[in-house]
Amino acid sequence: MNRNARLLAAAALMAVLSACGAKGPLFLPEKPAEDAPVTPATTPETTPAPAVPAEPPIDPATVPATDGNG
Repeated sequence: MNRNARLLAAAALMAVLSACGAKGPLFLPEKPAEDAPVTPATTPETTPAPAVPAEPPIDPATVPATDGNG
């Protein structure tokens, strides 16, 4: 049982020491520089699409009747 306790303690110690992925000493990040105001990009002027006449609605009188089976 003593051997298992040692292995468990060693594994726990290795897990704790390897938990941080950063290499080197810990440091505080620098404050970000002041951001310059962003101006919106100009959108190129587009010509409107030509108007296409809509399809005429389907007249129920011209559609053959079905028996409801699809």
